[in-house]
Amino acid sequence: MVYGITFIAGVVFAASGITPQTDPGLFLLLALLAGSIGVAIALHLTETMHPAYVVALGLGLWLFNVSSVIAGTQSFAGWLNSIGFIAATMILGRLLLCVRLNELEPPARSSDPNHVHPMSQTRRNP
Repeated sequence: MVYGITFIAGVVFAASGITPQTDPGLFLLLALLAGSIGVAIALHLTETMHPAYVVALGLGLWLFNVSSVIAGTQSFAGWLNSIGFIAATMILGRLLLCVRLNELEPPARSSDPNHVHPMSQTRRNP
């Protein structure tokens, strides 16, 4: 999902004349935005935003991008350095869903079997 959206965005950018050579800053910003939107969509579709999943998604995307080294469109050093860009993409995509990372963890369960979790108060009509 993320790679597909980023690829399509790259084709649209190139057709519009926006390339890393002509507009490096704008291209980088648009690529970051397109990738982040892809991450947000992927996280929304999987209905999970657990930090381990976000890390696995980023790592998978980074490893998949080694294909650009094999195709000769990126240097090996450039691919190694791209982990920072992918991490930023994952974080921004995660933030696009407006959920903080610490909200992803399930609440800690008490080891005491007699522990009763407090219930929220409901409003009663008189």
